[in-house]
Amino acid sequence: MECDYELPAREVIPAALAAGALTPGDVVHRGVLVEQVGRSHLVYRVSVGGVLQFFVKTFGPTRGATDGLAARERAVLALARDRPPVAALVPDAWAWERSPQPASKAWNVVVTKAMAGTEAWTVDRGGGGTRTTNEAWAALVQALAAPLAAFHRATRDLAKPGADLDPVLRALEPWGLCVMDGDAAPELWVNPATAALLHDAAADPALVAGIRGARGLWRSLALVHGDLKHDNVLLEPTADGFRARVLDWEMARIGDPAWDLAGLTARLAAARGDEGPWQGDDLAAAALLVRTYSEASGLRPSGLAQRQVLYAGTVLLMMALQHGSTLAPGADMTAARLLVMKARATFRSADRLVAQIVARSESIST
Repeated sequence: MECDYELPAREVIPAALAAGALTPGDVVHRGVLVEQVGRSHLVYRVSVGGVLQFFVKTFGPTRGATDGLAARERAVLALARDRPPVAALVPDAWAWERSPQPASKAWNVVVTKAMAGTEAWTVDRGGGGTRTTNEAWAALVQALAAPLAAFHRATRDLAKPGADLDPVLRALEPWGLCVMDGDAAPELWVNPATAALLHDAAADPALVAGIRGARGLWRSLALVHGDLKHDNVLLEPTADGFRARVLDWEMARIGDPAWDLAGLTARLAAARGDEGPWQGDDLAAAALLVRTYSEASGLRPSGLAQRQVLYAGTVLLMMALQHGSTLAPGADMTAARLLVMKARATFRSADRLVAQIVARSESIST
């Protein structure tokens, strides 16, 4: 059951001791360091004896349908116990016994073992790495596409009627697919900034039709991450490239694997910071992802590309709304409005983008 208790920094060590994640010997003899990190949620890095051991991500009161759930992430970690393709991609759960804690201290947390590697965007020169954007993208696709396809393939049975599935992972459309319909998340209209962005977006018939078309394409095929982006992917150097692991499964659900491809593609297109349609490098990147994932999954490039583009337009609008929700009244809305314009350009050019991605994917030599 989800609860509203967000674990404060001063309580991390006592809570970890009570939950069995730390021992008294760790605290007294080895020394424990707690460091606060994270963006959308409070996340604590916990080191013992100077060695990073685990992360504690804590969840406070939910804002509604647009929020992730700790229970979803815990459900995915539980699946990893007996599904190797799932275990290969997700973090290892760290022992944290929640039941002995009194109700007033039943912190809503996800605790995972620290893993080697750095966030995928740091491979790029823009993130402090040594590779160009194209080189970094190619390395990400090479490391992630096959294990992601294996993950999706290994969870297809969970999408079947009567499957033994944690109810929190049920087939639920991402909130971005609903923004132009009557069942849109109500919290989007409470915030003046997101309401203004939605009003502007709804004035574009191509965007409205595009998002409704994307919703019509949504299929419940497998377990998906739901919020896949460069800073949710860890890349660990290996002898022949990188090994990929994926963090932050709080938006996971049964859904369409192409949504995960679109999350990566949209953020690459958004990084350029303009309002125009995708350029040559963006199309080449999308085509490489489609071709590589298609070969690993057996899904057809044409269908993947169509859903990738329409879902990416939806994700771009979601990014605008998420950014807008963080702004103080009267703050500069330029960055959020640029993302709305990028979403509009994506939907207006969708047929052309799909055709170009398919053509480029077919020309990639393997």
